[in-house]
Amino acid sequence: MRKGERVRFPERPGTPDVQYYFECLDYRATERKLSAFLADFQEVPLEKLKPHQHAGVEFLYVIKGSLAIKIGSEEFVLEPEDSIYFDSAVLHSYRRVGPKACTGVIVTVP
Repeated sequence: MRKGERVRFPERPGTPDVQYYFECLDYRATERKLSAFLADFQEVPLEKLKPHQHAGVEFLYVIKGSLAIKIGSEEFVLEPEDSIYFDSAVLHSYRRVGPKACTGVIVTVP
C-alpha cells in the first residue's frame, strides 16, 4: 500500500470528539489474518472519552508523542518506541497526552 493511496478516517465518523484518526495500512490485502493501522491520536478531555472493545488482541506501538491508553480500569502512558499488547475484548480508549502530535501503529488480530 503506497502512502499516497491511504485514506484517513476518524475513529467514529460523525462524532464531535474524535480520539484518533486512522489510515488502513493493509487495505488491499486479501484473506487478511490481521489489520494494521497508522493512528494519529488526539487530545480529548477525560469526560469525553468513549471506550470501545472488539474481539481478539491488539498491539500498539508509539512512533512519536505521548499516549495514554486505558484498558479496563488501568491507564498506561506510552512514550515514543513503547508498545503494548492486550486483550481487545476489554474496554479500552486512547488519548494524546500534551500538545505535541502523537502517532502510532495499531495491529489487531480477531
